[in-house]
Amino acid sequence: ACHNNAKQEEADMGAWGAGSFENDAALDYVGEIGDLSDVEAALKVAGVEAIDADEASRVIVAAECVAAMRGHPHGDIPAELAAQVPGWGKLSLALFNQARDNLSAVMSRGELLELWVEEGSGDWNRAVTDLMERLNLPQAKPKKAVKEKSKTPNPSPCMFCDKPMGDGEFHMLDVTVHEDEISSSKRGGWVHLQCLNAALHPRHMIQNWQFDDELLEFVMRKLKEEREG
Repeated sequence: ACHNNAKQEEADMGAWGAGSFENDAALDYVGEIGDLSDVEAALKVAGVEAIDADEASRVIVAAECVAAMRGHPHGDIPAELAAQVPGWGKLSLALFNQARDNLSAVMSRGELLELWVEEGSGDWNRAVTDLMERLNLPQAKPKKAVKEKSKTPNPSPCMFCDKPMGDGEFHMLDVTVHEDEISSSKRGGWVHLQCLNAALHPRHMIQNWQFDDELLEFVMRKLKEEREG
């Protein structure tokens, strides 16, 4: 009887995990997505202070859709969602920028962040940082296109996981320890941003958004229009 009660409690709790597609709200939303307008509809929290957990989960899935449209899907993207993405056409700069702004908001505040503050493992920090990094990658080239020049490898170990940094990974961390009022020591080294964010309190995650020339021009034009309007 006790075993059955435990199973029932687990079923009542539903799915709850740090990954983009590991909770009920995210999976319910995946089932609701019929076209690109459903993705756009979820990206409405960038200017909102109180973001509830379900809204945040929807934003994360919508941002995953955008990452997939750019050729950088999550390894666990549901098959039915992955099958839809190619039919949505070319991703607009407006929607790309909207996805980044909304994910940034979810990483900064809201109920979902607070729930993972209480959980304390750092798993969610790592998961959303991975999504951010995929949204920083350039649009993937078609397989038949000329192969781009490979990124510079960095074989140095990460200070947190001790694994090689990898291609194009050059984040560094400098720490100054004050031993007393006049003495201090300094230590620095290479860090994977996912490892660093996983070790930080969720409210203090480092958001390292990157902009290519096209996106930067779009954002600057948008800001100018908002100031003049």
